[in-house]
Amino acid sequence: MTKKLLLVDLENKHKVDLSPLDESFRAIIFVGANQNPPKAAKKPATANRFSRVDFLKISGAGKNALDFHIAFELGRTFETAPDTQCFVLSGDKGFDPLLTHLSNLSMPCSRADRI
Repeated sequence: MTKKLLLVDLENKHKVDLSPLDESFRAIIFVGANQNPPKAAKKPATANRFSRVDFLKISGAGKNALDFHIAFELGRTFETAPDTQCFVLSGDKGFDPLLTHLSNLSMPCSRADRI
């Protein structure tokens, strides 16, 4: 089964429902320096929803700071697990040239506005 990774730009997509994703998906939700992860991730009654989800809070603020973290994680993923199919959940079309370039290099990835 192909591994799938969803990288979520939480600064751009404030509410994310991951329930439609099947077991082949893992997700990393990138949390801006001035944001907090969803409270549901910390509550024992709802924490099981996040068993295949990692939260990565970036330490710095600034224009495109979170976007660069996502781009770095894409590169690291393809370096360590080249058979992974990646999706960036963001309304930011600035990712598109990078994602097209990676796809042209046989590193399958695309941007989605919604799940």
